[in-house]
Parts: sequence; C-alpha cells; structure tokens
Amino acid sequence: MKITRTLAPFFLIFLCQCSEKNGFTESTNGVEFTANGVQVRIEFYSDSIVRVRKWVEKGTAEKKSLSVVMNPDSSVKAAIEKHGDIITLLSGRLKLVANSSTGIVKYSTIDLKQLLTEKGQSFEPVSFDGDSGFSVQQNYVFSDGEGIYGLGQNQDGGMNYRGKTIDLAQSNTDAVTPFFISSKAYGVLWDNTSYTVFKDDPRGASLRSEMGDNIDYYFIAGADMDEVIADYRDLTGRAPMYGKYAYGYWQSREHYDNRKELMAAAEGYRNRKIPIDNIVQDWDYWNGAPNWGSLHFDPELFPKPKEMIDRLHDMNMHLMISIWPAMGPNTKIYKEMDAKGMLYPPVGWAGFKYYDAYNPAANDVYWKYMKEGLYSKGVDAWWIDSTEPDVVNAMTKASSHYELIKMGSNHLGSFARYLNSYSLVMTDAVYNNLRQASDKRPYILTRSTFAGQQRNAATTWSGDIGASWEVYRKQIAAGVNHCMSGIPYWTFDIGAYVLGAYDGVFNKGGKDPAYQELYTRMFQFGAFAPIFRSHGSETPREIWEMGEFQNVLLKYDNLRYRLLPYIYSQAWKVTDKGYTIMRGLPMDFPQDKNTYTIDDQYMFGPAFLVNPVTENMYYKAPEASVKVEGVFKTKDGRDGILAKYYTDAARKHLAKEQLEKDIDIVWYTGRPEYAADSEYAVHWEGKLIPKETGKHQFHMKSYDAKRIILDGKELPIVYTSVEQYTAPVQLVAGKAYDFVVETENRSTGAARFQLYWKTPSIFEKEERGSLAEKTRRVYLPEGADWIDFWSGKSVHGGRTIKSAAPIDIMPLYVRAGSIVPMGPFLQYAAEKPADPIELRIYPGANGDFVLYEDENEFHNYEKGVYATITFHWDEVAGRLTIGERKGGFPGMLEQRRFNVVLVREGQGIGVDIADGKTVHYTGKAVEVTFTD
Repeated sequence: MKITRTLAPFFLIFLCQCSEKNGFTESTNGVEFTANGVQVRIEFYSDSIVRVRKWVEKGTAEKKSLSVVMNPDSSVKAAIEKHGDIITLLSGRLKLVANSSTGIVKYSTIDLKQLLTEKGQSFEPVSFDGDSGFSVQQNYVFSDGEGIYGLGQNQDGGMNYRGKTIDLAQSNTDAVTPFFISSKAYGVLWDNTSYTVFKDDPRGASLRSEMGDNIDYYFIAGADMDEVIADYRDLTGRAPMYGKYAYGYWQSREHYDNRKELMAAAEGYRNRKIPIDNIVQDWDYWNGAPNWGSLHFDPELFPKPKEMIDRLHDMNMHLMISIWPAMGPNTKIYKEMDAKGMLYPPVGWAGFKYYDAYNPAANDVYWKYMKEGLYSKGVDAWWIDSTEPDVVNAMTKASSHYELIKMGSNHLGSFARYLNSYSLVMTDAVYNNLRQASDKRPYILTRSTFAGQQRNAATTWSGDIGASWEVYRKQIAAGVNHCMSGIPYWTFDIGAYVLGAYDGVFNKGGKDPAYQELYTRMFQFGAFAPIFRSHGSETPREIWEMGEFQNVLLKYDNLRYRLLPYIYSQAWKVTDKGYTIMRGLPMDFPQDKNTYTIDDQYMFGPAFLVNPVTENMYYKAPEASVKVEGVFKTKDGRDGILAKYYTDAARKHLAKEQLEKDIDIVWYTGRPEYAADSEYAVHWEGKLIPKETGKHQFHMKSYDAKRIILDGKELPIVYTSVEQYTAPVQLVAGKAYDFVVETENRSTGAARFQLYWKTPSIFEKEERGSLAEKTRRVYLPEGADWIDFWSGKSVHGGRTIKSAAPIDIMPLYVRAGSIVPMGPFLQYAAEKPADPIELRIYPGANGDFVLYEDENEFHNYEKGVYATITFHWDEVAGRLTIGERKGGFPGMLEQRRFNVVLVREGQGIGVDIADGKTVHYTGKAVEVTFTD
C-alpha cells in the first residue's frame, strides 16, 4: 500500500509566551480554554489523576482509548480560580496552574511541592494510508537530579532515562508501555498507540507521537511510587491473580518435537523429585509451516492430546502451549478468516498471514478454533507469541515500525495510528473469552506489552535474547523498568533463547561448562523474578542437563518453592493494592539518590534485596567475534571485495555488481528494488589477506543459506542457529587467499549477511582472560539495616560492600524489620497446605506482614473468599503479634503451626528449615516474645 506523509499545506503550531484574550469554560471536574488556537481541556479523574487533552482545528478531543477503562469520578469537585491568564485548580491532593495564554500546565502537590512543568507543545499535520491526523509533541521540564523510569521494556541496560532518547515501538526484545514514573512520586500515561519517542536532553524532555488527533495524557501523583502505579492500574485495569501454580517453576524448550519428548521431560522432573508446576509446548505441534498456528495438535506428533494432558494433570503439572496470531494456508482457521477478509495481506516470514485482532468478529473466530482445538483438550495456560506482530521482521524497533505501517490499515484505522497496541487488543479478547469459559484463573504469556495489558493476566517475556554475560545483565534493568511501568508480571528466557547468536557468544553447545555457569547465574536471577521460567533453543534446558551445576539449580528451585507463602502474599497485594513485586530501588528508597542509577539490583517484595551475579567466576567465557574488515582485495588489486547481486536465488539474473569494503548487508527496513521480497542471491569474490597468523573462525550473521569457500574448499559449519560459525582454519598473515562468500534467500523475512570472525588475538584473549573474584559488589541502600540471607550477619545501609558470591550463592539481603513466611519443601505449589510455616523475623526495626491464602486456582477470591493473617514485630519489646485470622475459604486449615525464628548470625539462614518457637494457631490472636 502507498504510504504518504503529508506536509503540505504545512503548518506547525508551537505555543509561545505571547498573551491573548482566551475563552474559559468551567466544568464539574475541570476547565476548558483556548490558547493561541489550541483547545485545552483539563479534567480530574480523581483527586490524584488529571487528564489533559489538547487539539487544534481539524483535530478533536474525542478518541477511542484502548488502554483507559476508568471514568471520571463525578464526586471530585475541583476548586477553580482564574486571575488574568492564570487558572488554578485544586483537588484534595493536587494543585494545577494553567496559563490560558500559552496553554502550559504546572503540577504540584497541595502543599506546593513542585512536581512537573509543561514547556509547550506542537502539532504537525500528517497522513498515512489516507488516515489524516497530527504528529503531536508535548514538552516537559524535569527537576535536577530527578529519576525517570518505566516506558516498558528496553534493552539498553540502564534504569534511569534521564539524558536518554527511547523509541517506543514493539520489537522482538522490546516492549512498549507509554508510561513513565518519577522518583518524585508522579507518573505520566501518554495515551497514544502510535510510534512514540521519549527524549530528555539539556533543552528539556518530550514525548512525541507519529499519529493522533490530539495530545492526550494523564498526570498521576501519589504519596509514593506505589500509589502512582496503583492509580495507573485504576486507570487501565487491575491485574488479576494467577493460580498458585503460575508462581512455581516453568520448564520450556524450543521445542518438544512430539508427545514422547514432552512427557519424558515432565516425568523426568517427577521421577527425580525436582519441584515443578508447569511444562511448556512451544511451536510446531501443528507439524509444518503450512499448518502454522492451526490451534490444533497434529495427530501423528501429539496423538490423543486430551489423554496426554489428563496424564500431566494427574502428575499435578500444568501445560502451557504456544499460540500465534499467524496462521498457515493449510489451516481451517486461515481459510475461514481469509474468506471473511480478516487476514492482513502480507505473507509473513514463515508463509503465514496474521489476523486482524482489532476486529471483534475475527477474535470470535480465533476463539472458536482455540476453544475447539486446544482449550477443550485441557490446556491450562496460553503463550501468545509474536504479538508485535512480527509479520515480516521485528528484529529492531525501526524494522517493526517500517513493516507494520506498510501494512496499511486494520479494523480500527491505520497501523501508523495503532502501531503498538496489537498485543493489548488480542489479550483483551483471549482473556475475556477464557473468563467466560471457566472459573479457573487464566494465564497468558506474550512477547509484547501495552498500557493496560496487566488487566488481561498477561506476563511479558523479554524476547529472543542471546547467551552472553552482557545480554544477561541487561535483562535486570529491562525487567525492573517493565514492572515499574505498571505491568507487574515479567520473565525472561533462563539460559537465553540462542547460545551463539543475537549477541550470544557460546558456540560450543549446552554442555560447555562456561555456558552452564551462565545458565546457573541466570537461573538464580529467575528464581527472584515474578515468573520463574527456563526456555530456549539448541540445547535441552532441564535441570539435570546442567552437569556439575544441577545441585545449585535444585537449591534455588527449592528456595522458590519455600518462599511461595511470601510470593503468593505479594501477588495478592499486586491485585488488591496495585503493588509491584519486582521493584527498582528508588521505589523503596527515594531519599537515597545513590539508588537512582543502580541497574543491576532490585527489591523483590518488601524484604529481599536481590543482587544477581553477572560475571563469570569459574570458566572463561568466549569473546565476541569482530567484523571482518580491511583485509579484502579484488583480483585486480583494488581494496575491497566484488559483490554480485541477483534477483533470484539460483543466481541466473544479475541485477547489480559493485565493489564493497566489507561484507555487511542488513535490509531490515525495505530491500533494494533489485532484491525481490522473497528471493535474491549475493556472490562476493576476492582475496582475503589476514593480518595475523594462526587460528581464525568465521562467524556468519545470516538468516539465509550461505557458504564460505576458501582457496576452492567450502568451510564446514560447526555451529548452526540463526547465525553460524565455521570450523577454525589456520591462516598466515600477509598471504592472499581466494575467498568466496555466497548467500541465497527463498523466503520472506529480514535480509541479513554480516561477516564476522575470531582472530588469533581474540582466541589468545580467551585463553588468558581472567576470571572475576568470587564476590559481588552490593550497594545497601541507606535508611535501613540489612541482614545477609545466607549468613544472618547484619550490616548498616548506606554503603557498598563486597559480598561472597561462590557459585551456589547469589547475594541476598533482607531488610531489617522484615517478616518472611517460608513454607515446607514441595514438589508443586499446591501439593499441601503451607504447614508448618517457618516465620523468619529479621530484627533491627519494627515490621509487618500480611499472609494471604485462598483456594489457589479459582476466581472466588474476587468475592472475598480468602483469608489473611497479620503479623507485627515490635523491635523494642522483642515481641511478635500474630493477629486474628480474617475471612476463610474451602479447604482452609482451621488450626496450624508457625515455627517462629528470630534470625541471627548462623541461625535462620539459607534454604534449609530452621529451629524456632512453635506456635499452635487456631485463628485467634497470639503473642510470641523473645528475650536475650
């Protein structure tokens, strides 16, 4: 489809500081006025939430919000005063000052603590695929030293967005939530679904969206960051609880080929008595690309699927299955949707087409097949993959943006307007259908996110990452910022999706101890993520496959299950209070500005300071390859290599011949006209003259068929994934080798061929590379004392320490005053009631905890069918008060035991059960006193 960006007749409106007589209208919840031709409407949704809309002629105040579900509270009566150009609005929590001449709005608390100030706005007319609107921008001024977080999941490895530019577009490893939150306890929800850019530089901050009819954002203020996120969830939908099983361990692999493989993995866990709740079936249970996304088990690969799933349920294991919004041409769902005009025109990279999830009728068709083919067989959880959607190429934000707007329009409008929200509308439909079908709590996993998606029981995972220490470290900030965007459930591929590609460096396979060390550290981090899930390609991921490290993995698996009473209680706070489990340090320590830029530590609930180990300490990790450059000459002596481009994969039709300095093509945002969308070939030929003598290994970053021919002999490939490594070869510095590289493409998708290699100096660096000291630097936030979970030793906060970090220890510190309930060792989450509960008291400050319990799997908790028990620790008195139980549910323990442990150095530490004072609890309040 033709895409146009209309700039003529051009006009740009940018508000200046000039004065003009303006209209002014007062309403129950706010005001509306005109400033220099821009209409401004300010509307209180609550005492702490304000909606601001701005539009110009040919724009409108009205629009369909896909994210916001809250209506304004009519009981909010804003006090409004106008003096000249200045309009002041007061709620019970906020003071707004609006200038009716410039349209600029300033926000402060009712006690005049300055929060945020606007700095003008702009509107630029645009048109995409016949859809006209405006590119809109709102400018802001942040305070010096203020920290800004959220904005979904980004892979730059940093936490604080001050001084950064962040593109908000979905990609394989990036997820969009246009909501940022400040260390000053306010947030901004930018209600726009198009391509958006957040920018902060010395000139100020801004949010700019590619397409809209207006500027539309919500300002949210709170006493702390938790209140801001809770209000965000009131605006966009509260996060429901998962069944208790979801907080246990998930074992996944890309992919189990058949029923026998899947059942062998499940039985392997149960036979070895390794705790697990969930097994995952990834793609191709449908058997082949033409059957892609059929929502149906292939009868040869997975015969009698209901029988299989019933067997898993008998083993107290749940099954999650991969479903796609894409479907192959041989499937019944494809044929029905195609006949009804419900499929987008482009053919995707595996020969499939995506359906229009913006169309309610298409969602009904999707549910019909999903229900018949999978849900009716007993599938428990739903992995909706490729929700960008990855029609042709979602490897980068730019490529995803390019391909989606090129598709033209969906049921609601242009993809330029609705670029980022596909995942939201699809999960809306799937979740609502699951809710209507059963009283069991749904579980959904997706690769993309958008504001409001938390209401659909949707977890985001961080996409197809590569195995390296650097990539792994970036997942920490990616996950924490995702959760600080108001969407509380996040996970990642423990072990990474691929070992030696996508910036992964491990090309010797999953039995390489250096890789297994990385896997172990990622597993430790995963045990303290909201969702604990292993997944990936190339090598089995089951715990017993990890050689010398499997006992360490079992230790952290057991720890996760022992902590389920703590974790499940936090999950209730997520639902009931708008809480966040995975917490950036500024959420709990905003007074400590040292925390504002820490991007590799976080709080897990109120008690645990988690410090993942992100350096190798036992085995030398491979070095990354480098680009092959500066070593090519043509046969006639010119610098570079001769490239011949063909329009067909058979190399019969030459389209172009040119000299290139190196081998580096990446056609992510459109291919040259001589390269057809689904077919091309390239032949490079010249002389390779290496600069070093010794072992070299070529690394081809290419999705397509490829080969390297050195002096007439094709080099064997020893590592194959989405990228490839050849066998090492011995080369002599200064010697000229005949060198040919060829690639062919016969499928739709991203086009890429980049030639890298490892040189003798890189291999030497690997050999002499040093290992990190078996310690981890940990910053302990000020304002609290901290107790080492593994030793019981107490340390004052406000300092950086070296913490012991041998392979079986990920440094964990517990905030003084914490009360941590730990259950018995389990094989699965609902194996038995948590009795006795080991109640660990971490002294040094007063503390409170609320233990939450329910039926574990159904929606009755929404009707008040649950029980809570409060605990209070009085530090001065050395007394624990266990409060009267509130509520009840079927199967609740009427009488139970608490094993109360006062943690000290060497006492109440680690994973094992500790001795303490036994309390027999009947539901009545009781006190336990400790005396030295």
